[in-house]
Amino acid sequence: MTDNEYKQVTAQAKAGIKGEAFFESLVSDYSLPHHIVGSKDLGIDYICEWVYGDRPSGILYAVQVKTFSQQNVRINDLGRDWRNQLCRYSIGHARLQINARTQRYWRGLGMPVYLFIIVYSESQGHSGRLDCYYQRFAPILTTNTTQEQAYFYKVNDGTTFLAFADQNTKTGGFARDLFIDLMRCSYSKGSISYISPRIMGLEQFPEEDAVFSELFGEYREIIRITYDKTRRFLEHSGVTDSGGSSASELIAVPSAEPPEDDDDID
Repeated sequence: MTDNEYKQVTAQAKAGIKGEAFFESLVSDYSLPHHIVGSKDLGIDYICEWVYGDRPSGILYAVQVKTFSQQNVRINDLGRDWRNQLCRYSIGHARLQINARTQRYWRGLGMPVYLFIIVYSESQGHSGRLDCYYQRFAPILTTNTTQEQAYFYKVNDGTTFLAFADQNTKTGGFARDLFIDLMRCSYSKGSISYISPRIMGLEQFPEEDAVFSELFGEYREIIRITYDKTRRFLEHSGVTDSGGSSASELIAVPSAEPPEDDDDID
């Protein structure tokens, strides 16, 4: 290895350490990040458990973290997203592309997965501002959405993690996307089981027994197949309806996750 190559590798390693440290400090108010290192790293860097208040929730999500100098990435502001109330961006760099093998592994995890990127600026050789963005992989792993169609969302305000876009009303932000992605993972397995968003501190959506109509439409076929299998099993087992909740008692929640618009992303 030449001296220049050695310096480049060292600089990349230092940047990676800086990025992971910033990610951990940023999310630590709302998550317990468990770092996966060395030979245990199989395509993810962290398994995180969501925490609201002083109790772990048992809600898990996986994260891969990549760090870039501001001068080496193309960042285009695409305006605010009304769904999570965060600013969305397209970000261009060859290292952001997640290969098919890694995506297959992520799909097998059965939990929401996020690509977090840390972008740092430098001024006269000293570290400057650090910004954090995330890309949601639940739609990519469970539908026909491609990575190129998925936005990045800026999730920090300085050293504050935007768990909620509005701290007063506890709406929007990363918590909103995590909740919807948990529903995506559930629906993609044929289940419309529902957790209370209040467990996460989220004051959006009904507290219980909701069905997200747009998501249901995207996963209708797998839900139907699961329903048919369950119904046949119950009929074969001689199990009849014992008076549980009927479909009419469920709350239909519209506009939870409408299709992406037609904005082009470079």
